[in-house]
Amino acid sequence: MLNKKSFIQRTIIGIGIFAVMIGMILLNIFLINPSSNQNNIFLSGRAINSLILSVLIVLAVVEMRRAIGRERIPDYYSWIIWAYGIGLGPAYALFGFSGIVFFTLLIFASSVITALLHNNVQSLFYVAFMLVYPGLMMASLLYINRCASTQAIDPTNPIYQYLENDIWSLISQHRVTQLLPYNAIGLAFVFAVSSFTDVFAYLVGSLFGKNKLCPQISPNKSVEGAIGGVVGGLLGSTIVYLVFELLLPAVGMPQFGLSSFNLSPFNRILAYVLIGLFGSVLTQIGDLLASLVKRYCGIKDYSHILGAHGGILDRFDGILLNSVFVATVFMFII
Repeated sequence: MLNKKSFIQRTIIGIGIFAVMIGMILLNIFLINPSSNQNNIFLSGRAINSLILSVLIVLAVVEMRRAIGRERIPDYYSWIIWAYGIGLGPAYALFGFSGIVFFTLLIFASSVITALLHNNVQSLFYVAFMLVYPGLMMASLLYINRCASTQAIDPTNPIYQYLENDIWSLISQHRVTQLLPYNAIGLAFVFAVSSFTDVFAYLVGSLFGKNKLCPQISPNKSVEGAIGGVVGGLLGSTIVYLVFELLLPAVGMPQFGLSSFNLSPFNRILAYVLIGLFGSVLTQIGDLLASLVKRYCGIKDYSHILGAHGGILDRFDGILLNSVFVATVFMFII
């Protein structure tokens, strides 16, 4: 049965969260600094969004540590955990995603030393898990938000005008010619596909769910809800297509979609479909993974910072795997 009160509360909070996501995408579209403008090298959409994502990463890491518990990750790891959560953003800003990888390895090395000093090797496994989930997975959103490409850009190409000249360009000038304006559509893929997957899975599952999907992990999830989630993910990807391939070009902003890639119209549409399909499936797998972790830790929600939606990790559980997938697509495939 559909709990109307719960559904209304979740919908209101969900609309607020979705509005923030839309705001982040719009920042990456409209708050840009063309390379010829040197008046403001600090303020840009991606710079603001990087700060927002860095704060979310800190909160997510803290939530995971609280979920795992101090008996599994003792207090003598606290400085390492805070250093990791706070340091991921600056590490990426300075050195790109390789900076995050090596910073994570440094934090893990510090954890190994701490575990040896306290003769507590078992705790090291929990710390390692936390560094990957949510640490590295959520850091993929930083990559998407910057969206570095292996393609070199000719300054005479019209797309060059969309390169941002902010603080990241200042401290990473050797990579500025490889920045493409695909951070907006990257975030749009992650947020739209995951959000529509969650909404449709919840709505269809509540109304028509009869066959349990994984009762041992999440008793409320159904096969019908999972199918509805896939439909929602495809709808989310369709909306991204309509906005970035039709609406933005209609208003003179054609460079933010996938049309700049050397893809045929059929392959471009296929890319949207596959991202919607696999992104939805991974969103639901991520949700099940979060439920499995919460069941193991004996908690219902990671926190209550988002009210009926729980904590940051409760809202980003599906987004984590989807963001890794989208980042992989932009890094290796498209």
